[in-house]
Amino acid sequence: MKIVSKSSFTLFELLIVILIISILYGVFIQKLHTKEHLSKSLGLQDIKTLFEEYDFNESAKITCINKCQECYIFIDGIRRDKIEGFFDKEVSVYDFDIHGILSPVKFPPLFDANGNPQEVCFAYELFSNGSNSSYIVEYKDKFYIFYAYMKPVKVVDSISEAQKYFDPSEWIPTDSSQYNF
Repeated sequence: MKIVSKSSFTLFELLIVILIISILYGVFIQKLHTKEHLSKSLGLQDIKTLFEEYDFNESAKITCINKCQECYIFIDGIRRDKIEGFFDKEVSVYDFDIHGILSPVKFPPLFDANGNPQEVCFAYELFSNGSNSSYIVEYKDKFYIFYAYMKPVKVVDSISEAQKYFDPSEWIPTDSSQYNF
């Protein structure tokens, strides 16, 4: 009687090992990505996806300081996470003032642990009713239009084009005859 020793894997066994490794990679390795890696892959167009993993009752907010090099996520007014590298340069934010003129937005300061004010260069807030901050953001020679309700972020190439799309005067009534009761 001849005893044959098996010294290598069969093709079927190798395929099973590859399948197991692929499943482990898909389940565990993908979850090891940090929020910093997530923020680098996100842009202003899909900023709402930053808040998908958070449960909030009132609002979720991202606030950026130090020329937009440090950003913090606030959930219901409480600082939760720090995100570095969301922006690689400072942004400019515009909104219409009370006279209908497009003007730079000045955000309220963020106070550090010692009570010192930090200048805020960008802040975006998402509310529980689905509304969010509404303005125009200039970043990397593009203009991002953030609408207040349910519309996706629109990207245009010029400030005049952004102003045209963002101008609310088309749909705001100017006198009582435009109200349809």
